[in-house]
Amino acid sequence: MRTSVFILAISLLSIFQINILSACTTFCINTEDELVFGRNYDFMIGYGIVFVNKKNVIKTAFTTGNNPAEWVSKFGSVTFNQYGREFPTGGINEAGLVVELMWLDDTKYPVEDSRATTGGVLQWIQYQLDNCETVQEVIDSDKDIRIPNRAVPIHFLITDKYGSTASIEFLEGKLVSHSGETLGHPVLTNDTYDRSEEYFKSNFNTGGIQSFDPDKSSLNRFAMTCSMVKSYNKAADGNAVDFSFKILKVVSQGNNTKWSIVYDIKNMKVYFKTFDNDKMKEIDITLLDFNCITEVKMLDINSDIEGNVNNSFIDYTYESNRKLIEDSYSGVEFLKGITNEEKDQTARFPENSKCRSKSQLEYEDSKSETKITRTNEPPVNTIYILTGLVTAAIVIAGFKLKKEKRNT
Repeated sequence: MRTSVFILAISLLSIFQINILSACTTFCINTEDELVFGRNYDFMIGYGIVFVNKKNVIKTAFTTGNNPAEWVSKFGSVTFNQYGREFPTGGINEAGLVVELMWLDDTKYPVEDSRATTGGVLQWIQYQLDNCETVQEVIDSDKDIRIPNRAVPIHFLITDKYGSTASIEFLEGKLVSHSGETLGHPVLTNDTYDRSEEYFKSNFNTGGIQSFDPDKSSLNRFAMTCSMVKSYNKAADGNAVDFSFKILKVVSQGNNTKWSIVYDIKNMKVYFKTFDNDKMKEIDITLLDFNCITEVKMLDINSDIEGNVNNSFIDYTYESNRKLIEDSYSGVEFLKGITNEEKDQTARFPENSKCRSKSQLEYEDSKSETKITRTNEPPVNTIYILTGLVTAAIVIAGFKLKKEKRNT
């Protein structure tokens, strides 16, 4: 029965792709004294919880496969979640690594092989934030883990505290990354990086801010953002955080841009505002408690507060996670048929993660690498079939546009 529901939902997804496509935009500004990452999250609903995720937590991937990745989180993180805890659309960890996603039709994930799997693209993000400090470590993790080939098509822009930025795409079953000299502009929208870069070079690479087609298609948004990032001058434009919000406003999709987030990596702060509440909020990551012996903290992304919100976080509860899942599933047409039992199990999934004991901590401290183990036993909960749906609901973040406009 549940398998049939899953197949039906995937079929519906193929229909909804025509009209509900991502229009997200990401970029990085890296100067001598500033390192800032900006992102617009465009979708049909704006619910969300900001989570403070702990380090030294034992986790197992939420997957239908017989080879789930298992790891112990090395770093704490702050993530923005719309379909439950452990399934972020993006975030930053205490090591200064930022990971964000966008839709990409061209995506083709690897076929099943001996590598352990994450529970989809959302848990791939959490895995990276849990385990990696640098862009190169994220790229290198491809030898150990993979995203299931049923996952919806997306690509990533990532930046670390050392100023390295990379686009990561899965094309023809292989990870393709651009960084360093191969990343001409630290920008990503919803076309492949190569196609986007070629478009910009062919049409707008003349310096200064250009005039662009107002339809704000993926390629035009890429070009707009590249132009503004290239033109940034602190003396004339103010600080990079404020200028990043100016960029996000220029490429905004109006009512469909639900969240605008800027990560100040240099100073380890996060700034964000939402369509439902445009008061600017700030999180100081250096003041957060990432010790797993204390309660996980959370904050309603649309809270009616402003300024520093560190003291506004509250203890995580199953009920709040369950309500987030209910609201989000109910707001997406092809997820409305998911049963309450399945939503309950999804909401309970974080309970499978445990803080290591003191003896385990002492043992694991002698190891420097993330451990990935495998098992031949299938997952206990059949709810794992929903992983693809949870992933789908997040990554099709966007507004209703026709596919031929390539806002994908």
